[in-house]
Amino acid sequence: MDKFDLEVHNALQELRIPAHLKGYELIKSAMKIIRDDPNAIYSIGKIYEAVAQEYGTTHKAVSSGIRNALQSAKSDYHDQKRILGTNRELCNAEFLATLAEVVRLKLVGAA
Repeated sequence: MDKFDLEVHNALQELRIPAHLKGYELIKSAMKIIRDDPNAIYSIGKIYEAVAQEYGTTHKAVSSGIRNALQSAKSDYHDQKRILGTNRELCNAEFLATLAEVVRLKLVGAA
């Protein structure tokens, strides 16, 4: 596990997204794709397809799994504001892009 993966894990834990949900792992896989290719966030469908192939499922199941994980988060608006910088409900693509940016900024600040 590299520093990026560790920061993603920490953020998901702080947001209190239940680790037992499939969406938790799907988010982590999507974040690895975004880490390797930051421009991938502009093509969320390709991210879903790549994650779907990894898990042997469909892109719709990936989208649904991520949405379920986000809706199951036990964090409140104050936690979301502190961690992600916004307290509004984000769609999947917004969440992934915001989380990637937060993690990148933390890593730059730690360097």
